[in-house]
Amino acid sequence: MAKFRVLALDGGGSWALIQVKALIDLYGANATGHDVLRDFDLAAGNSGGSIVLGGLVEDMPLVALHNFFLSEATRKSVFKQKPFHIPGTPKYDTAQKLVGLHAALPKRGGMLLADAAADILSTQTGKPIHLLIVGFDYDCNRARLFRSAAASGPAWGDGDTSQVKLAEAIHASTNAPVLFFDKPAQFPSEPAKRYWDGAITGCNNPILPAVTEAVVLGNAPTSIAALSIGTGTVSLPQAPAGAAQQVYYAPAEDPGLLHDLEKIAGAIVDDPPDAGSFVAHVMTGGSPGLPAPVDSRIVRMCPMVAPVLDAAGNWGLPSGLDTNAFHTLANLAMDAVDQGQVQAIENFAEVWLQDKVNNQPIRSGGNHKTELGQDHYSQAKAAWNLVKQGL
Repeated sequence: MAKFRVLALDGGGSWALIQVKALIDLYGANATGHDVLRDFDLAAGNSGGSIVLGGLVEDMPLVALHNFFLSEATRKSVFKQKPFHIPGTPKYDTAQKLVGLHAALPKRGGMLLADAAADILSTQTGKPIHLLIVGFDYDCNRARLFRSAAASGPAWGDGDTSQVKLAEAIHASTNAPVLFFDKPAQFPSEPAKRYWDGAITGCNNPILPAVTEAVVLGNAPTSIAALSIGTGTVSLPQAPAGAAQQVYYAPAEDPGLLHDLEKIAGAIVDDPPDAGSFVAHVMTGGSPGLPAPVDSRIVRMCPMVAPVLDAAGNWGLPSGLDTNAFHTLANLAMDAVDQGQVQAIENFAEVWLQDKVNNQPIRSGGNHKTELGQDHYSQAKAAWNLVKQGL
């Protein structure tokens, strides 16, 4: 049995409902947040994933947590749009987000992280789960890790317990800047501090800080098993020379200031999380010592908006998406709040769970060929069951 289990939840705004759908499939519709968390020793979240983590700490039934993301009213209580929004300027009211988070987490949102985690005991060790939420310190220009317990040692330095409340840590982690929220996040526990979204640190997928924290807590790297659940990713190949443009090819766009700024922002939530899965795989010992078909102690679950190759080597749509659905998802922002947009994400999650769109690998080669990880959700689910029970 794996000695130390990690749950890592990516950022992604409303796309985080994909994580809840996966947890419902793994644990059952009647499971609650604490049922899930007791299966782990450490749980890390960033941005939208930190909202899911907050719902788990709150002990919300998974069905209720799913409904939180499906309900336009509850989504808009957190993503509170400014009354007079000008295109190209921030859409949402930062201060109202903290109000909405406290309302969504009435039992534990106002508790210090240590207190919120104190009675959520690992079924393996009997110890409280270690919570880790990623933020970005606006003034110091550095990552800030909010943790429920110290992670310190003579060889590691001082990783102290954070004296902030659960809703406050989530508020810091969910504060996407520039086009989304209108100012850095602030809160009463640290009135002089200001924060942006944890994705700015390159940890939109928090697997790397989570595995690092597990090692600092005294665990041998090869004793760590981690379940990393994403919020969907778009991966489009370039069109072959002379090929007609299709919805599943990356569009050819001219460089320019505004477009390049958009690409930089996109890279924050795309490539660093991709690379993070592989680096975490290396950190935990790689593939040696694992029985086939398991090839890593890191199991990645994340649906891909990506084409697939047929037997003749031609790109085409995955079986679960038609042209309109593919185009919608490929161009849908992470802050999807309108009901039709969220329903598109819900449908996307369903076809992923049915293996009708591909799962994101840990590492892929040319033509998107999987080198490490699993091509489909069902394979990732089977791998996780083997990893957590038998390694």
